[in-house]
Amino acid sequence: MVRWLGTVEPSERQGNGRSSQTSGHSKATPMHAFEVNLLRTIAILVVPVVAVFFGYHIDNSPKPLVVSDVTGSTTASAKGAAVTPPAPVVDPLPTLVADMNAAIATNPALSASATLIDLTTGKEYDAGNSTQYYEAASTSKLVAVFDYIHQVELGKTTLARSIQGQTAQDIIMRMIVYSDNDAWDKLNGYLKFKGEQAYLDSIGVAGHMTPSNIQFSTPAMAKMLQLLHQGKLMTTEHQTMIYGYMSHTTVKNLIQAVLPADALVYHKYGQIEGVLHDASIVEYQGHQFVLVVYTNNAAGTSGMYTKQVDLIHAVTTAAFNDVIKS
Repeated sequence: MVRWLGTVEPSERQGNGRSSQTSGHSKATPMHAFEVNLLRTIAILVVPVVAVFFGYHIDNSPKPLVVSDVTGSTTASAKGAAVTPPAPVVDPLPTLVADMNAAIATNPALSASATLIDLTTGKEYDAGNSTQYYEAASTSKLVAVFDYIHQVELGKTTLARSIQGQTAQDIIMRMIVYSDNDAWDKLNGYLKFKGEQAYLDSIGVAGHMTPSNIQFSTPAMAKMLQLLHQGKLMTTEHQTMIYGYMSHTTVKNLIQAVLPADALVYHKYGQIEGVLHDASIVEYQGHQFVLVVYTNNAAGTSGMYTKQVDLIHAVTTAAFNDVIKS
């Protein structure tokens, strides 16, 4: 039994039936001395170990991380190092929407919408009646073209396929370069509007395809051209073919007309019953952007054609000037 220093068990007070004689303190026996020394030795060994153990856990406990928010207040985290808040994102085209809206406002008799997508940042800028769906006219020929090429890449058809006596590739070329409606009828007859709508849905573009009225908003058409530029709709080989056709269209008096001569413009225009549109991809001195402008007059005739051309020019000029300054 372990005995504490200075105490005596009852059995030690008795010897041969007589009490041991003390003067208030028990004498330490040799065994007592040994036990005292043993306890001291254990204490010397154990105390430092306990101290190190608790010190380790204290030092390695999670430290709060002080993070300053935008108001200067602080919050706690578990990493132990201060984090600097990210710098605010600066819009490279801060006046673009206002400038395009101002250009559209110059002719209130027209309904117009414009969308620009900066192909470097991916940021979209919408002006005018950008939520409105317009009859897309011949700009929607691109849907049939892109859908057919998709079918080619799936192995379901070929560009050499004859459709009503004309190869598919020739049909596609004529639809883009000359905006040939007879060629469009042939391709639509092969693909069907239901199939073209399914294609739009598959790429996430909100166009409405019906036999009598093909509708797009400028953001939807701009998104489709952005996907074309990003290589998400077709292979590079087919993209190059389409760019070749879109850069050689016979109508050059819309967006292209007010851009520098050395700007690369890949576009498709559309015109029908009061509607005049242009949808383009533009590359100029390191700047790349999609610009789509849709216009319509309430009369539904071509009588305001010149004013619509002027509006497209005004929007394009305003947008281009902002882009090249960015």
